[in-house]
Amino acid sequence: MTITQASVIQEYKTRTHNTDESPGYFTTDELQKLANLWSLIIDYLAANKDKRITVNSELLERVKNTWPDLRQDETIDMQDNEQVTRRAWKFTKGESTVRKLGLLNRKPVDHERQLLERHVCETTQEYVDRVSGHHVPLLPTSYFPSFKYPDNATRNWRDVFWAIASAKQHPDIWVHRYLRANGWDTNKAFVCIQSVIEWRAAQALDQINWEGDICLGFDEQRLGILQLVGHNKLGFPLTYFRVRRIMPRANQSFVFKRYLIHQFETIQHITRSHSRITMLCDFTGFSMDNTPFNIVHFLVTLGTKHYAESTSVLILLVDSWLFANFWSLIRPFLDASLSARIVFAKTMNDVLVFIDESQVPEELGGLNKIDMMKVPEVNDNCKLFDEKRRQMAEIEWREKVEKFEEATRIWCTRFNGDKSDTYSDVRDNAAHELDRAECHLGQFTRARTQYARLNMVDSNGQLRPFPTK
Repeated sequence: MTITQASVIQEYKTRTHNTDESPGYFTTDELQKLANLWSLIIDYLAANKDKRITVNSELLERVKNTWPDLRQDETIDMQDNEQVTRRAWKFTKGESTVRKLGLLNRKPVDHERQLLERHVCETTQEYVDRVSGHHVPLLPTSYFPSFKYPDNATRNWRDVFWAIASAKQHPDIWVHRYLRANGWDTNKAFVCIQSVIEWRAAQALDQINWEGDICLGFDEQRLGILQLVGHNKLGFPLTYFRVRRIMPRANQSFVFKRYLIHQFETIQHITRSHSRITMLCDFTGFSMDNTPFNIVHFLVTLGTKHYAESTSVLILLVDSWLFANFWSLIRPFLDASLSARIVFAKTMNDVLVFIDESQVPEELGGLNKIDMMKVPEVNDNCKLFDEKRRQMAEIEWREKVEKFEEATRIWCTRFNGDKSDTYSDVRDNAAHELDRAECHLGQFTRARTQYARLNMVDSNGQLRPFPTK
């Protein structure tokens, strides 16, 4: 099925998600292509069981302290950073242009301006240590990928594949994205998956998840540049991207790249049952200084390749003619599927096609009062210190991987087009067991996120229907 902007908008107007080309709704031909792709994957895994990828990640670099003038007690409260404009949309719902909405007059108030002007590359760990006056152990002293492959200088290809494939309720959710992204061409999808796994291994994304926001720039988090805020009308997770708060000149590029990847990874893990998200990109008040080409290109690559077919709709709030120059940089790199899912919003009514007012951020005139962040405490990641239970969870996870892999191998060789045959049922049951095992292992291999600290996710790490204060 060809995706068009009109068909995407119609989904939201009718509140009916198009299930075509989705797990559980595959045609017989699509199931056959999925089985063919899994055959290639299973054969590759068997032939490369001990394949290692060398870690070569700029994301793990650390910035040397450049803030000797910061006082031990220096903190900035970002809770009410834009109260002067937060009702602008609500009272002008019927207006036709962004200018009439009053958003052109939005200016950063003291808190935001303070952070933008004094921004430093201080991590959350460094911030907590500074304000505490001593080191607070938020993470264990060192990381190792697994008990079976403890060498942190390399990653096992097979482990990296199953780590991300089992991060969804069913591995088909992750694998089939690359079929959709490549026009259901099995060979192209397989090559793409190979590339993504090697990228994930080289960039050590398992360590990024283990460290969580503890090793991210603290000011990026206080500014809430990219944040999960709720749901759209179809129940998909809604993220809010405040583009004007990007500070490329204030830090090195890898600092912001790490921040972006961590946000993408976090959303992947807490939305296990979803294959798509909605992103509300607020370009009001932005300038070209916020969007250097290398960051733009990196973000587009994340959305079109590394996290392919993850977007339900991308809503762009624009109030500046400068955006035309920015858009000319982005557009050539977008694939047809993502391009069809991009819409421009100039009024509140444009946004309300996709998002209920209760979920629109309050600073845009909606009713969703967003908590910016909550600083981690000393016992937040106590399970990361429990190596004995982590080892037991890893053993169970590996057993379930083997079980699902074998069930998939049999399903591929005996697939006859029947969506409800015995082999499919056995495989689906194995996927359910693998999902539970990965959720359990994740408690010992992924740091708690700010969304857990803000009570936006439940005990199983799933996004709640509505944020609970």
